[in-house]
Amino acid sequence: MSKLLKTEKEETVYIEIEDLKAYYTTEQYGIVKEIKAVENISINIEGNSFLAIVGESGCGKTTLARVLYGAVDSPLSIIEGKICYHFNDKKFELSPTSNSLKKIWWEKLSYIPQGSLSALNPIRRLKDIFSDLALSHGKAYDEQKVKTHLEMVNLPSYVLQTYPFELSGGMRQRCVIALATFLNPNIIIADEPTSALDVVTQRDILQLLNNIQTNFKSTFIFITHDISLVPGLADMMAIMYGGCIVEFGSTESIFVNPLHPYTKFLLSSIPKIGDKTEKKPIPGNPVNLINPPVGCRFSPRCPLGKEICTESRPNLFNIDTQQHQVACWLYQ
Repeated sequence: MSKLLKTEKEETVYIEIEDLKAYYTTEQYGIVKEIKAVENISINIEGNSFLAIVGESGCGKTTLARVLYGAVDSPLSIIEGKICYHFNDKKFELSPTSNSLKKIWWEKLSYIPQGSLSALNPIRRLKDIFSDLALSHGKAYDEQKVKTHLEMVNLPSYVLQTYPFELSGGMRQRCVIALATFLNPNIIIADEPTSALDVVTQRDILQLLNNIQTNFKSTFIFITHDISLVPGLADMMAIMYGGCIVEFGSTESIFVNPLHPYTKFLLSSIPKIGDKTEKKPIPGNPVNLINPPVGCRFSPRCPLGKEICTESRPNLFNIDTQQHQVACWLYQ
C-alpha cells in the first residue's frame, strides 16, 4: 500500500440530522403508494469521525445515503425534517423546500456508490473522467497530480489510458475512490463499497478507506449490511431497521453492550472460530415499508415486545454518559 499524504483540511465539520423523513411515491394501476424508506431520523455526526450505518437489505440504508448526499429526485422526496452540513461559518441544508448540497458535491461532500460501473462513464477513458472532474470545478487538469493521487490508492498510472470495462472490479472500485477523494472533500459517503468484491479485495479496500479517513482527517459515512466489517474500521455505529435508526453510539459500546433486540440478533450472526452452534435467522418477515407497524417497526419480530411496542414508536434516548442511544421501550 502506497503511503497516503496528509492533506487534511482545517475546516470544522458538523452534521445535524433532524426529524428526517424521506419517502418514495409510486403509482400502480392508478393507486398511489408511499414507501416510507427513512422515518424520523435524528442524529448528529461529529467531524473527523468514521460512522458505519448497518442494517439488512431493504432497511433504507441506500436511501439514507442518497439523502445525505442530496441526490433526491423523483420518486424520492423529503417529507419532513432537514439535514444541515456545518463548515466553520457556512451552512448547507437539505429540507422539503431547499437543497443546497449539490453546491458542495466533490469538493466538500463526495459519494462512493455501491456499483463502480455506475459511477464511471463506460465510453470515456479514466484520463478523460479525471479531466472532466477537474474542469467542472474550475481547475486545470494536471496529469502528474492525478498520477500521484492514483499512487496513493495503489493504482498504476497506466489506468488513465483504459476504459472502465478493461479493469477488474477491485481496480474499478479504487478508481471510484480516487475520483471521490481527488478534490479532498471533508465528508465521504460510501454505500456498500465492497459488496461485489472478493474477500481479499474487500479487505484491501476497507484498509484503503481507513487510511484515507485517518490521513485526510475526513468524516466518513460507511453503509453496510455486514456488521462484522465494522470493528477496527468505524468508531461510531448506527443500527438501522425498517427505515429507522434503532441504536446509535460508539462501536465499542454497541459491541460490548448491545441494547436493541435487533442489534443483538445482528451480532449473534457473526461467525466465531470454534463456535459450532447453529445460527438462527431472525423470526418473522422484514417490515413492509408501504404499510409499516404503528409502533416499533421491529415489534412484529421481537421476542421481548410489550403492548406499548405495538402502539407507539420510541425515539432514540440516551442510556449512559458514553453517547449510547437506543430506541426501545424495554429501557424506558
